[in-house]
Amino acid sequence: MWGIAASFYVVALFHRMSLGVASLDAQRRFDLGPDTIAALSALQLGLYLLMTIPAGLAADRVGPRMALAFGMALMAVGEVAFGLATSAPLALGGRALVGVGDAFIFLSVLRIAQNWFPARRYPLLAALTGMAGAIGQLGTTVPLGLALDGAGWTATFVVSGVVTGLLALACLRLVADRPADAGTAAAAGRDGDATAPATGAPAQDPIMATLRRAWATSATRAAFWTHFALMGPFVTITALWGYPWLVEAQSVAPGTARAWLLVCVAAFGLGAPVVGLAVARAPRTRGRVAFGAGAAATAGWALALLWPGGHPPAAVILATLVATGVGGAAAMLAFDVAREGNPAHVAGSAGGLANTGGFSAAVATQLLVGWVMGFGPSAGLQTALLPMLGLTVVALAQMARHGRRRRARARVLQPAA
Repeated sequence: MWGIAASFYVVALFHRMSLGVASLDAQRRFDLGPDTIAALSALQLGLYLLMTIPAGLAADRVGPRMALAFGMALMAVGEVAFGLATSAPLALGGRALVGVGDAFIFLSVLRIAQNWFPARRYPLLAALTGMAGAIGQLGTTVPLGLALDGAGWTATFVVSGVVTGLLALACLRLVADRPADAGTAAAAGRDGDATAPATGAPAQDPIMATLRRAWATSATRAAFWTHFALMGPFVTITALWGYPWLVEAQSVAPGTARAWLLVCVAAFGLGAPVVGLAVARAPRTRGRVAFGAGAAATAGWALALLWPGGHPPAAVILATLVATGVGGAAAMLAFDVAREGNPAHVAGSAGGLANTGGFSAAVATQLLVGWVMGFGPSAGLQTALLPMLGLTVVALAQMARHGRRRRARARVLQPAA
């Protein structure tokens, strides 16, 4: 059951990240400048961000099956519209629908994992879900570039949209929210909360009360900043600015740039199960692993963006892309932090709040980069990407602060336990 749901996340990541390699084609097709393309990407990610919390609530209240099908249907319509678009307004509408639909997929897959597996399996399943997304994102590097060059814009995006619509119908037929024989106690055990009924008890609680309850826990806030620091740079680079930065700022050939982005995404996909297994076996290392991954990626970007002359060696660029991919994989740990620190019936909402971290970072960076680029040719991408570095440093400081608080709280509670 998890595998079926995770396959939808493969498709969702293809749609979410397709503008990365297609950004220069989009500039030519719609006659747009880089600042407008940044707004196009920010709109999609911004709507994803705004819908993340409603999507988490939907996974809790109407069930992940319906949430998955709804999200897939919206993405299908949006991708077809984007493929048929010949003007910026229709393209904006298509990407908006993709962003809204995308928000319902990831958290619903995690809810399926939580409903069908014991709590001890959750860190690995969250990491494997991230790996499934990386597989979809691999399709947006070299394969998408080849499809755009060979089949063309319209055929590439319309066919992918039609396939997504068929998968939405398959979801309604094949996916079940939880095991059919799960009684209240059994399902609660799978959720890791023996006091919560199988159906997600307080579904009648007001929405804002549910969100306040989730955000009130230190675990949810720690998860937010973890996701902000680790996922933000990965989305920023692979969703839009990595390809133009490599081609225009670093003079890398288009084919080579796609291959290097593929390396970044592959590092995410390969790193996710490794991180998940390591943390599942030694849960107390979770905070150190997450902070170390974020610090490594931040150091890499500091080198790449502040290198004298603006053209770091290829080895530095590749090492930074690999570190960024591994950091994205470690961002999956945020959802384990949120799950562990909240009751099962608000897990979707807590996960949604955590998920806003990385995409808040990505949207802010997209807009800031586009704004800096609007100053003219002298404000190149080498300079325009510096806000990403600054935001990540702030997030790492917040991670360290929350980590100290959690360790202090654990020391206080340990004697009572």
